[in-house]
Amino acid sequence: MNKSKFMISFFLMLSITIAISPPASSQVGTYIFHGAPGDQKILVVKTANAQSMEDLFGAGYVAFFEELFGSGALQVGARKKSVVTAVDFNVAPLGEDMVNYTTDNWDWTLGEFGDTPDITDFDVWGFYSPKNITWRTNLIWSQDTTIYNGALYFAQLPTPVDQYLEEITWAPKWQNIGNAVVHNAEAGDMVIDFPLFPPLIGFYLEDCTETWTYGETYGAWIGYQIKDNETNIIYEFSIELPTTPAIPGFEVPILLTTSMGIIIALIYVINKRKK
Repeated sequence: MNKSKFMISFFLMLSITIAISPPASSQVGTYIFHGAPGDQKILVVKTANAQSMEDLFGAGYVAFFEELFGSGALQVGARKKSVVTAVDFNVAPLGEDMVNYTTDNWDWTLGEFGDTPDITDFDVWGFYSPKNITWRTNLIWSQDTTIYNGALYFAQLPTPVDQYLEEITWAPKWQNIGNAVVHNAEAGDMVIDFPLFPPLIGFYLEDCTETWTYGETYGAWIGYQIKDNETNIIYEFSIELPTTPAIPGFEVPILLTTSMGIIIALIYVINKRKK
């Protein structure tokens, strides 16, 4: 019997913020989502090595990367913010038990964030069962090589994160290690710039390792990193931790965020095995 596997090519247009606060209402199943209105997350670019990025993605890497993560994503020190405006822990728009987060998002900037968000009322969805992600993906896409944008289901994960990720069947070169998803790409592998239509398709020019990291306590997506074939970090952004609590009443300040729309594309490539 054929068994479909899917690969998450998390090339995102960047980020998700949900929250590190405890759940506000009863939830469904084994896993627990966290978050509350008012929670916020700020991401900051820590490393962006221009020459190494060009060696890996080619001369057009700037346009490609900013299409995925947003304008300004290659400036060291640039910051991006998301704020949760509403959370519904019990919804079933697709027939499965899900959670919905509504967020406001601010684009990358080297200065101060403005009073008005750049993207408002952006919805992010999560499945209580990771098996429903596989089922939903395989139901819609059953061809041998089909692209599916699944970013909305990976912007915020429930806890325990490691167990949730372990229930996913990863394609070759993909795996979860604890609370991280790791992609060991090889030179010649395909890279898809999904936000564009039709999507642009390119190739990794060298081997590299991409890592998406989630917070262990609250399931927030807190960082993305690329290492080149010599294990040097050539690009990285991660959560910025404030020195004082950002939300009164919470010892731990931040949490999730998502700013998609034009933001990130977590791309699923479904590989259907032949008998």
